[in-house]
Amino acid sequence: MKIERIEIHPLVGKLDQPFGWSQRWTNERGTQVVRIFADNGAYGWGETGCGPNALADAARNLIGENPERIGAIWQSIVNPNYQSGGYAGPASNIASAVDMALHDLVGRVRGKPVYELLGGKVRDRICAYATGLYYVPSDLEDKTWSDFREEAQGYVDDGFSGMKMKIGGLTLREDIDRIYALREQVGDEVRIMVDANEAYDPMTAIQASYQMADADVTWFEEPCSSRADEDNLLVTSRSPVPTSGGESASTRREVARILKNRVFDIIQPEIVNVGGISELKLSASMAEACNVRFVPHFWNTAISFSAILHTLATVAQSPPAHPKEPYVNEPVTEFDQTPHPIRENLTDPIFKQTESHVTVPDKPGLGVEVDEDALAHFRQGDAIIVR
Repeated sequence: MKIERIEIHPLVGKLDQPFGWSQRWTNERGTQVVRIFADNGAYGWGETGCGPNALADAARNLIGENPERIGAIWQSIVNPNYQSGGYAGPASNIASAVDMALHDLVGRVRGKPVYELLGGKVRDRICAYATGLYYVPSDLEDKTWSDFREEAQGYVDDGFSGMKMKIGGLTLREDIDRIYALREQVGDEVRIMVDANEAYDPMTAIQASYQMADADVTWFEEPCSSRADEDNLLVTSRSPVPTSGGESASTRREVARILKNRVFDIIQPEIVNVGGISELKLSASMAEACNVRFVPHFWNTAISFSAILHTLATVAQSPPAHPKEPYVNEPVTEFDQTPHPIRENLTDPIFKQTESHVTVPDKPGLGVEVDEDALAHFRQGDAIIVR
């Protein structure tokens, strides 16, 4: 079996209403979807955020390779960047999409779900929290946060056990007020997480952590610039709220650096950045060995979400000596709920949660199929095909 061709589909979906976070506002969502075909007609899906031209350049070197040699192909993409100090950059994004697609392809060929390729699952469903509560235009005027409260109540009504909100895009006082408004709205039993998206310097982040602590915040995500280890470590050492980060980490090498230096209390690799299923699995094992909580980041479509579910299905309870409890010793994943036309239409299934858990697919490969009509609808121009 050999790789015969690779398709690259740049997708963009327009939003009905813009939303924002500390860094910017957006009126669209996008992703790059990759399909790898073998010469026997089998194929697999992957996705990432890097540009289509970089993906195409890398794809040309993969034609004729055996798709079952997932590790060797991964190394051929990433290892030429080894001397960049562990930061593989676009190569890691490319490898993420290719790695997902190869796992999907090989699983389909062997008639096995991806979790079987990873050693077999130890759980049938994964706990998920809702990510939403971004800034919307009304937040700039309505300081009672009525739309914000309504959105939060919707997640409670849907059965989510936790939710994550954005901070850093308003004044510190306003954002602290929103945190306490959220706690008031959802009650004491629902977990609250806050994400600053690198908004603060260390002193402001520490100040914010003390001001939010009485709202019983489960974690404070990306308080400072994501690669400013000293700044984040200072916040971690002084914050009464656990810190988290690592969504931009590139390969196991950056994850290892973060874990070794205890930069965050919780590490959150993003599967489309870190290097795909292979690196997410390795990152989970390293986090377990370092006794750092592991909570993958997610902000794309069901292709990568399914890849996260398959990976977490195989991750050990950590530590194993206590009753199983999400957020404590059982895996939890982010489940983006913000508007995303592509995510909402591209695949079958479009994942749903029940009682804050998502069932791991049990069909061969990733267990998701892409709707060709939706693929064509959201694609920007023609697909890039490499043979």
